[in-house]
Amino acid sequence: MFSPRRYIAVARKEYLELKRNRLFFLMTILAPGVLYFLFAFAFSLEARNIPIAFSDQDKSEVSRRLIDKFVSAGDTFNVKKASGNYASCEKDMSLDRLRAVIFIPADFSEKIKKGITVKLHMMIDGTNPTYANLISTYASAVLAQYQGEILSEYFTKRMGLAGAGYTPISLSVSAWYNSSFRSEDFVIPGVVAIIIMFFPPIVAALSLAREKETGSILNMYCSSITKLEYLLGKMTPYVVISYINCLLFIVFSVFLFHVPMRGNPFYLIFASFFYVSSAIAFGLLVAVLVNTQVAAIVISSIITLTPSFMYSGFMVPVSNLGESALVYTYSSPATYYIDMIRKIMVKGATFRNIQFDLYVIIFIACLVYFISVRLFRKGVG
Repeated sequence: MFSPRRYIAVARKEYLELKRNRLFFLMTILAPGVLYFLFAFAFSLEARNIPIAFSDQDKSEVSRRLIDKFVSAGDTFNVKKASGNYASCEKDMSLDRLRAVIFIPADFSEKIKKGITVKLHMMIDGTNPTYANLISTYASAVLAQYQGEILSEYFTKRMGLAGAGYTPISLSVSAWYNSSFRSEDFVIPGVVAIIIMFFPPIVAALSLAREKETGSILNMYCSSITKLEYLLGKMTPYVVISYINCLLFIVFSVFLFHVPMRGNPFYLIFASFFYVSSAIAFGLLVAVLVNTQVAAIVISSIITLTPSFMYSGFMVPVSNLGESALVYTYSSPATYYIDMIRKIMVKGATFRNIQFDLYVIIFIACLVYFISVRLFRKGVG
């Protein structure tokens, strides 16, 4: 029969042992925070200060206006050269001094004035395909703005003042939830989920594997403590510490990185407890199955970090993943927590919108704890 008194005694013993080992205690508390800030500051879906050059063979007022458009495009482009020749631009690309080069032909202004289509050639460093696509998109946007000015001047000449503001097609774009397209609003909530699913399971697995490896677990074998009391008691300090870390990460996300909190924060506070519990449960399951600390670290990293980072929708939408990846995707609590935290913080979702994710996280946590208790053997052999 489950005894709250014995459970509390095990939890208190584990906390005192954790506190006595100061290095491990500091790692449990500080390491997730360090990883959070490293991830938060490192990940970005935007491209800024892109080093770009122009090989301007025309050297006219018209071509200079085009270059000025890139110069004045905020902090998106950093124009390094405006009149470099092909050989020097190619050399700078090979030395990573430039990410893009636009070649302006000698008849650029002449064709523009005659209304003849001009073909510009843009050379992009395609080493990083994602970054290259961003550069192409940003450059196309600047060129579209420049073409709009040329068309406006053309219609003004043909139609007088009535044609000054004439455009054949006008597209009105309205972006919901993140109108300024801040990548932080998308990335930072996912970072919270990734960090919680990575480090806490490792320290939880180490706590039990260490007792197995040193033989101190034999004291529990000889006691009247049940498997459920022992395992829950050992995991409780790590759940509490990791839960506090998780709440701190959410606070940092809102007040330091300015991610909005449009939904009810109580939903997130409530759901985060079960998400942390599910993360610790995976560490417990690993510790039940292995007998050494090295094995606990390696296996915990494999079954928690890889699925949560690659298959949870953190960077790549779940809909873009292949069918072979769906097993990893839907078996990881990070998939549901990332979806939920983004809905609550960015979209202002209600409980009705997140209840499925919450129920699945609770189910996974209970299932993994149940399997761990069933597989744990209280005895030698």
